[in-house]
Amino acid sequence: MDTDDRRSSPLADTSGKLCTSALYAVLKSRGAEAGSANSAFWRSCAPPRVQFFGWLLVHGRVQCKTSLLQRKVVQDSTRELRNREPETASHLIFHCAFAASFWQTLGFQLPATLGVQDIHQLPRPDTIPATHFDTFVLLCCWQLWKRRNGIIFKQETMSLRQTMQVCKHEATLWRCRLPRPDRSLVDQWCSVFSLSM
Repeated sequence: MDTDDRRSSPLADTSGKLCTSALYAVLKSRGAEAGSANSAFWRSCAPPRVQFFGWLLVHGRVQCKTSLLQRKVVQDSTRELRNREPETASHLIFHCAFAASFWQTLGFQLPATLGVQDIHQLPRPDTIPATHFDTFVLLCCWQLWKRRNGIIFKQETMSLRQTMQVCKHEATLWRCRLPRPDRSLVDQWCSVFSLSM
């Protein structure tokens, strides 16, 4: 067909370009039940892009191999790092050897059946404060996801110790995102990461 594409969207600006801020506002305003992963992540103090990552994560929309296979982008869903299990979001964030070791080192006891859709039910260790726990969890998931992407796309290698150091550094950057009376919590987060190195 040689005619111009004249489709439009209510989320597009006058030039036809998608307005992502409007899309973000729509997603954030969706009615999430109190106590659900959706409400926890949108209420968290994480940066907006990390909140959006959390939303994608719990809805099975992150670009892991199983979701790419469903879209017929890849031929199989096995992991590139160790060609055994399917690469699901739950496997990458909780159950692969590195992720399981990461959470265990931080003091988490992960149920074997825990999936990313149930992330709001992640059991909190006593060493991590309950206040802004959702933000702490998002920080950890975000760094695990970034580590995976660094390995796949940039051939980076990052040990558990280095990952904890990156988490600690990122926590200090997020300090200003917390309400002023709660900012001392970041010191406790950093202590947890330091003790895990």
